[in-house]
Amino acid sequence: MTSALREQLDAAGKEARNELTALREETAALRAELEQNASKEAKAAEVTGEHSALLREAARVSSATVLCHRDVWEFLTAHAGRQPHFRVPAQVLDKGEERVRAALSGRSLIALLIALHSVKETAADGDGDQELATVLYKRVAESLSGLTVTGRPVTITLDDRVPSGELDSPDEAQTNTATGEQADAGGEDKKE
Repeated sequence: MTSALREQLDAAGKEARNELTALREETAALRAELEQNASKEAKAAEVTGEHSALLREAARVSSATVLCHRDVWEFLTAHAGRQPHFRVPAQVLDKGEERVRAALSGRSLIALLIALHSVKETAADGDGDQELATVLYKRVAESLSGLTVTGRPVTITLDDRVPSGELDSPDEAQTNTATGEQADAGGEDKKE
């Protein structure tokens, strides 16, 4: 009886060691995969003097208004939200036609630029993130060029359908770019 019990214990011990070995191998494989994925994500974007200068420009801004499509806003917040400087705006206003308007502090603007720079430098070619981040980064940079102490408020329009400085109210006049005519609030067309 003792030898049968010993054989059972030996068999159970051998099975437990085999399972432990399999778990260790699986854990090692998962760890290697996790480290590989982390190194892809952690691939540092090269910080150029131009990028640092742009961050300094953003630091000068107390508040900037961003006008964009809600999908672009989601892209921006998904990436910038990982940055420690980013703060979610108190209000994100629906401006119609799937557009939103949000006020960002200079600090959040810095986070946005860091995130966009990182995505444009490290995202995989052709996945769309790199291309979108590049265009958005450039547009933000253009909006920050030429800042002056007594300048106008910073508005970053991330929508090529509308001219910068667009009038947002549906009651305000809109220009038909195809005809060059302007419709007044009553719907009548006027030549510019």
